[in-house]
Amino acid sequence: MNWIRLFFIMMMISVTVSAQVAHPQSLLEIAFNQAWFKNSYGHQYLDSSYDSVEVERMFKLTHEAGSRELRLWFFESTQFSLKNNYVKNVLKTLKIARENQVRVYMTIFDAQAYQPEVMGQVNRIRFERLFTEAGSREFLKDVILPLLNEIQKEGLTEQISKIDIVNEGDVLIDRSAIKDGWGGLKRMLCQWKAAVSTIPQFSKTPVTVSLRLDPYASFPPDLFEDQGTMACADFYDFHSYHTAGIIEQCDRLSVYSKRHKKPLVLGEFGQGYDAPQFDDELQLKNVKAYAEHANACGFSQAFAWRLSDVRDGHNPDARFSFEAYGKLRPAYFFIRDFNQR
Repeated sequence: MNWIRLFFIMMMISVTVSAQVAHPQSLLEIAFNQAWFKNSYGHQYLDSSYDSVEVERMFKLTHEAGSRELRLWFFESTQFSLKNNYVKNVLKTLKIARENQVRVYMTIFDAQAYQPEVMGQVNRIRFERLFTEAGSREFLKDVILPLLNEIQKEGLTEQISKIDIVNEGDVLIDRSAIKDGWGGLKRMLCQWKAAVSTIPQFSKTPVTVSLRLDPYASFPPDLFEDQGTMACADFYDFHSYHTAGIIEQCDRLSVYSKRHKKPLVLGEFGQGYDAPQFDDELQLKNVKAYAEHANACGFSQAFAWRLSDVRDGHNPDARFSFEAYGKLRPAYFFIRDFNQR
């Protein structure tokens, strides 16, 4: 009798272990990018554009999808100003986030805004100066630290989950916006991280620079090493757009994440640029594939691009959004169910 009982116990253990190996429990959370509200790229927090009703709606949609964070941009264009109630509207946004139990992944600059072939000379020079040692230090002193201090003063520090200094910073290298290349990007990351940590309530806020992943991405061989560009990063944020949901260099990222004990974040993902069609089924397959691959690769979070696009008429970028042409798409509901599993 004892042998029979032992046999069944061993069989149950075997089945349980096999099930766990075959279906590992996902630790991944899927969140969203909104970046800018409505079509207000570069001026979304100014009184002339700011719409608190729309901001409330975006955080509500995020919360209802079971996502605890929303990635937003703060100084995405070449025109940077704290005038026209910019700070007041940022604070209002963070209060709305708190009311909806959502935190903000704060992204400062957008490297994609640097387009020297179409920018006016004044804007081009101004943008390039931001990434010199003197210009970066000046912007920190005059703009970023005062803004973070205001956030701290209002008791809203906890609403900032983490900070990305430059969205897709490798673009600045490719387009020669940073004259000293990867070394200059490292200098800026280390300088900004140190400055942010001087504000008491932000002293433990994780800081990074996000980078692109694609078959043509060319990173320095020492990217993750102690003297490399990402040495000062608190976590690694990579962006991937691949219709099949494949994450380039996945094995390498996983190895270095474990070695340096730094989380992996998929800060943006979506269908590839080779798939220009607006197709609900294609988007759904893409999100499912990314969820599977990101989880297998060890990413702790994946931020889908982009939660909502409210523009009417023909809009090729709507294919990336989870609310488009006035309705929520099936992939939004998959993310909701995934997060509530």
